[in-house]
Amino acid sequence: MSVTIKKTNAKVSLSELAYVNKNLDKLKKFLRPENNIHVELQNTVKHKTGLIARAEITIMPKPGLYADAFGNDFFEAIDLCIPKIKEQLMKNKDKVVSQRRRLGAQRKGSV
Repeated sequence: MSVTIKKTNAKVSLSELAYVNKNLDKLKKFLRPENNIHVELQNTVKHKTGLIARAEITIMPKPGLYADAFGNDFFEAIDLCIPKIKEQLMKNKDKVVSQRRRLGAQRKGSV
């Protein structure tokens, strides 16, 4: 599993890097070793209240998931983004497990 962290128009600070890695550890049990995680942080998103932070997480190649969130700072945006991507990963894992069980029951019944 490889993690890429990119910040638009600035460098990623050590505190942001550590925070992102700590929160991505929550997703480890749902990921495969061949998955690539791309995290992008933006600070230049204009909103009617001023500048806000945006976090975006993409997991490739399988199952190809994407989530983004907006917050007042990067930490809040990451906190809002992690549950979205975790929900998608759980849904995908449940689908794979139920499919495996269904196929196993069909094979057992046909023998």
